[in-house]
Amino acid sequence: MLFRLAANTPRFEVFRLLNEELLYFLEQSVASDTFDRALFTHENIGDACWDNVPTREKYEGLFNALQADANDTKLQLFEVMTSNQDLELFFENPQRNLFDFMSQPCQEKLKSLCTHLYCSTKDLAPFIRASAGLNITGHFNAYRALNVNGNICKACGMKELATFRAGVPEGDQWRADYDHQLCKSKYPIFAVHPDNLVPLCDVCNQDAKKAKDLFKHSNGTERLAFYPYVEEAKGYIDIEIGNLRDPEPIIKVNWNTQDDSILGKLDTWDEIYEIRSRVEGQFRSLEAIIEDEICPRDSAHLASRISDEARPPTIGTLKRKEWVFWYQKLFCALEQIDFSPFIEKWNFVKEQGEEGGEFILSGA
Repeated sequence: MLFRLAANTPRFEVFRLLNEELLYFLEQSVASDTFDRALFTHENIGDACWDNVPTREKYEGLFNALQADANDTKLQLFEVMTSNQDLELFFENPQRNLFDFMSQPCQEKLKSLCTHLYCSTKDLAPFIRASAGLNITGHFNAYRALNVNGNICKACGMKELATFRAGVPEGDQWRADYDHQLCKSKYPIFAVHPDNLVPLCDVCNQDAKKAKDLFKHSNGTERLAFYPYVEEAKGYIDIEIGNLRDPEPIIKVNWNTQDDSILGKLDTWDEIYEIRSRVEGQFRSLEAIIEDEICPRDSAHLASRISDEARPPTIGTLKRKEWVFWYQKLFCALEQIDFSPFIEKWNFVKEQGEEGGEFILSGA
């Protein structure tokens, strides 16, 4: 993540209760040979799971598959889920092959149940009532409040999570999709873990991350990742500007640390969310950025405005405004280099443009 999540980030109660219910179910299943109501809690969330036919059938499918598997599979699954509830510890020492002890049918039934719990229960009235009446839109609005995380994507800092609409009640506002940091296809037991779900912008979630594994490269090699509640990338980033005399100067995103562990996590973050390519694509034309962001009158005004834009933004601005972190980094880099070659070229282009405009207006 570019920015860590706020310390007061609320957890969604529906997910918390669904996660606890799944744990309870697995524990009760260890010593049971019969699928019945006793496998669920006597709380409202247990009633909701039992009374909802599709949910009950998903639980029963997993129970039957576990019964047909090896004798200790039920106990092992319960122990795996119990021992990995602390996601901060999991990120420090990820268990990448959690379910190797289970048969393929068991794994498929586990994925089916956990995907169902996330996709098909969080909006149902009985589950919301069991969770003090707060639905996911209410949770999202609390998550993105300015005194919490704000409305800018924590993964990239480039996009709003969702657009606010005037005159629309809070409960009817649009919301961002929730991303599973540990994707539910590879880590199904975390599908409704409240610490595993983070709202992200549509580019990060749908276009970039998809179902990528935080802890494995596509070639199968292992890696580590930032834990979003306590770690962030923002302090390890520099913008480099080169070839100012060229028609298009080169702008690159670099890491400013020698710590191997941090470098590995930065590379994971970059690969997961395609950070470098998105930033360098946005900054592909320095002339356009100067014109769009500053529109300078002359070289003195340009230098003054670069200095203004290089000042660190406030925390509130970072939470409200798209791209502000990245533009500040860019202007900070501009302020620290010899900018005269670009100014010479900019003055030349400006003069040529003015002469061309006068020629057109004169009708010659």
